[in-house]
Amino acid sequence: MLTIAVDDILPVHMADALTGEAPFWDAARGTLWWIDIQGQRLLGFEPASGRTSMHRLPLMPGFVVTFGHHGLVLGLEDGIYAVDPATGVGERLFAVEEDLPANRLNDGKTDPAGRLWFGSMDKTGNGAPVGALYSLTPDGVLHRHRSEIRIPNAIAFSPCGRTFYFSDSRSQLVEAFDYDVTSGSFSNGRPFAIFTGDEHPDGACTDADGGVWIAVVNGSRIERRRPDGTVDLVVELPVSRPTMPMLGGRDGRTLFVTSQRRFLGTRVLKQETLAGQLLATRVPSGNRR
Repeated sequence: MLTIAVDDILPVHMADALTGEAPFWDAARGTLWWIDIQGQRLLGFEPASGRTSMHRLPLMPGFVVTFGHHGLVLGLEDGIYAVDPATGVGERLFAVEEDLPANRLNDGKTDPAGRLWFGSMDKTGNGAPVGALYSLTPDGVLHRHRSEIRIPNAIAFSPCGRTFYFSDSRSQLVEAFDYDVTSGSFSNGRPFAIFTGDEHPDGACTDADGGVWIAVVNGSRIERRRPDGTVDLVVELPVSRPTMPMLGGRDGRTLFVTSQRRFLGTRVLKQETLAGQLLATRVPSGNRR
């Protein structure tokens, strides 16, 4: 098993995010987009120039991705919104859970057919299992796949498109499913990664070799797991609450990691000076999904 030491991790965008999340590599713009959920910000980092950007948002975001002909979109509390990197958030494209004002969207990725998969969750902090798992076609057909979810996370797809990964983080379990790209259905759920103690899985991404990169909250690390679930690489981090990894950069071999300041007391924040910043390191595998 390989280990990337904490000394090899560098901060690349200092933004003091309360909950930095959802890093997304926008190859067309050469930009790593990410969000600050409670801070209600869309953040951008351009590795080639080092330039950063920030847009204030009217609601809490849950993810940022490109979605078919809609281009760059944000999942906000009540739906999917267009976003222009020059001017910020635009019109709402699709409403989601308008009748549940105590919920917000969380974690979103597109599948190989271009569907947008995302979850919803309680935003009040009481941890109630009121969320759901959805998919949305580019022409606006919304499907609800699961209910009674607490914190939807680890949405990712294998490079071949035949495996779907998902976690309700409070379960401490990442599941793997057989996935039908044509129909957008999944089946045969099985344990892929199980965490114990205070550790929980958060966001995930996959690489071209089928490896699954998982952020371990309260674990100060990113794990890369083979398709059979065994760990073959660990990235040690200077933060205890990493939230999501994303592979990007010109050759797909830069690992970006978002993290959280929220829930850390004053004493811990003095020790974890990079909590809430965008971190990066070089890794042996690349080309994310």
